[in-house]
Amino acid sequence: MKWPLNKKPVPYDQVPLYNRYYLYASKASHVDPVMVMGTEIEADSLLAFLRERNRTGDTLVTTSHALVRATALALAQFPQMNVRLVGHRIYSFRAVNIRTAFVHRGNKEIDVMLISSANTKSLEQIGQEVWQRMLQAGRGGIGRDRDLNKMRRLPSFVFGQFMRFYGFIDRTFPIPTLGRLDELRGGSTMVNDLSSSGAPPMRMYKPSRFPDSCDSLNLTLGPVETKVVQREDRFVSIRVMPLFLRADHRLTDAYEVGRFLSLVRDLMQNPQRLELGADQ
Repeated sequence: MKWPLNKKPVPYDQVPLYNRYYLYASKASHVDPVMVMGTEIEADSLLAFLRERNRTGDTLVTTSHALVRATALALAQFPQMNVRLVGHRIYSFRAVNIRTAFVHRGNKEIDVMLISSANTKSLEQIGQEVWQRMLQAGRGGIGRDRDLNKMRRLPSFVFGQFMRFYGFIDRTFPIPTLGRLDELRGGSTMVNDLSSSGAPPMRMYKPSRFPDSCDSLNLTLGPVETKVVQREDRFVSIRVMPLFLRADHRLTDAYEVGRFLSLVRDLMQNPQRLELGADQ
């Protein structure tokens, strides 16, 4: 049993006024608290950094691992965004835990893993943990897969009733995580890397919200594209990658989202900074 949230919620007088409008809006108002902000990163430095690092390192590191690391470092700098809703109160997470999706080779589905305390782990440690979890999942060697298979065998009526009851408890009380299946509630942020080979150019992306109150932030990285830009008095060809952030207006605002996304973008464009600690 783990308690992912702090015992006391964020004090009411520390919640900005306009966040309260969204926080206490009635269902009849059809309020939409979802914000989506998109930008792009210049990927040449990142790709060169990863290529050189993988040439000399012991662990293959990808853009996905870099995005996890950059997001964790940004959350360490913006702890006020590492939160979730319980009822109408805002609770901070005790640690910076990042969720990321991967293709489960065993059951041919998308699955999610939690990287705990990602801001304290190096880029190589994050890569090792992700590859190890993916290898174990492909071999069927983790207990979580057995739990998921039991969930798949539940009749639709039983599954629906269980999810309604569990969702009500999770939305109403700051409960602990009890097992392998609900460990994902230990993090506020989901990271998606959609830059896989064969992915189409990404012009727009609207991240869906998982039916879970801890799903507060979502960062999605798109595939590499070539773009011509003007540098001084000449045109040059560079590689860029789109980056999208979904946030909840009950927990943050557009100004803060912009600063957070700018930091993630800056870290991705200057990958050497990913090797530094969160305090640096």
